Amino acid sequence: MKIENRSLIFDNLLVYETRQLREDWQEGFFLMEDFTLLEGIYKNGPVFFSVAPEKNEDKFGYFTYYLPISEPVRLADETDFRFSEKLYIEDALVLRQADEAVDFHAAYQKVKDFAAENAIPLEDTFYCVLLEVYGEFIIDLYVPIKVRSDES
Repeated sequence: MKIENRSLIFDNLLVYETRQLREDWQEGFFLMEDFTLLEGIYKNGPVFFSVAPEKNEDKFGYFTYYLPISEPVRLADETDFRFSEKLYIEDALVLRQADEAVDFHAAYQKVKDFAAENAIPLEDTFYCVLLEVYGEFIIDLYVPIKVRSDES
């Protein structure tokens, strides 16, 4: 598996945030899909999510789900979802998790090991972009690189 350096950019996003068991990561994915169908919102990209670790807790995490949509929306009566104009991560290490079990935690550990070997500082939050191909998921795992300060 090859680890690359890429950016991650999406416009017009429907966003849902929750704290949940890490093993239940697909729940937010299905919730996003159902919401767009009920509200008549047209998606134009893959669902993806970020996972932020919870201190002293391995089973739970803070998940933020994103769904690119065709145009900005107002969600006045909706408290669980919000609209965001853009997500932009300029510099991240990326690993494609294909032809393997859908285990983004194992992929995350591989990226962390690679970064440690190459002295690349990483953020704690990582992003999983879910690409559906012939009914199966391929996950592109993005781990943002910390901005290094040149100031002394």
